[in-house]
Amino acid sequence: MFEIFLFVNPIGVYCYDTEVAVKKTVEELDISSSFHFVPITNSKVIRDDIIRRKTFGQTIDDIPEYTMAAYQALRNYHAIKLEYGNKKARCYLVSVQKAVSKNFNVYSQDLPKKVAVDLGLNYKRICDSKINKYIDDSIEQDKELARKFNIQTIPTTIFFNESGDDNGLLVEGTIAHDKLLALLKNSYCSEPQEEEEKQVENGYLPRRHLRLM
Repeated sequence: MFEIFLFVNPIGVYCYDTEVAVKKTVEELDISSSFHFVPITNSKVIRDDIIRRKTFGQTIDDIPEYTMAAYQALRNYHAIKLEYGNKKARCYLVSVQKAVSKNFNVYSQDLPKKVAVDLGLNYKRICDSKINKYIDDSIEQDKELARKFNIQTIPTTIFFNESGDDNGLLVEGTIAHDKLLALLKNSYCSEPQEEEEKQVENGYLPRRHLRLM
């Protein structure tokens, strides 16, 4: 049983690709897993994603709109988690990311509502100001989690093997499918030093963390 934490930009281009790669690998290996999405938004996260999009030839026409969209997706995620549960919140976030992953300029102010309605959610309920305090508290809990894990880069993925020890494997950035297969297969089967050397050779620099209890 793997417990997986995905620290993501709510509308990040790399984040959608990482989520797809992790889920595909877990299904391919046929292992039990528990996913925890932890969306993070701040000026650095936004700036990094804008720069990454430029490497793919994506130019964002309206940066203030991008910033607004990121924060709105963050708050909508937490509102849906509070009102409908984690599964619906994850579906919402992935749907928004998928819609803008290839070109953010297709984003419109109607997109968040459309995604919510397509998932069978009541958008007025999500936007109800009565739950703002609970949304703020939920966002702050995720920020604290990121601080405890010392998250420096978005996206970052942390794997815990429930049948292993209390250490987790932290991988920053995108994860190639073949490398991810090797990580999940071997991370808890080899001697720690031997496996760590292999991961460094493969271009990954995982760091071990005590599991957050």
